[in-house]
Amino acid sequence: MPKSDSHIEFAWVVVNNSIVIAGGTTKKMILVGEVFQFQLDTLKWAVVGKLPYHVKITLVGFWDGWLYFTSGQRDRGPDDPTPKKVIGEMWRTKLSLPLS
Repeated sequence: MPKSDSHIEFAWVVVNNSIVIAGGTTKKMILVGEVFQFQLDTLKWAVVGKLPYHVKITLVGFWDGWLYFTSGQRDRGPDDPTPKKVIGEMWRTKLSLPLS
């Protein structure tokens, strides 16, 4: 994995023979702001995007080329990725994954 991530505080969805992971925490309770992809056929990791903020305990979905994520606990700000406010917002972004 390109960056350490918790085993339960991220969210994942299967997209085109890969697993896409959003959010989570590192060992020191620092929230993760990247979107990772694990390609099942090549067993390789990639960072495929950035979330609008660091977040843990979120939910993700993929539909019609769009990656959605909602809820969770977000960071204190762009320069402080420690946990603060629990949110109830929804964000989406067009997801364009590298081919394996």
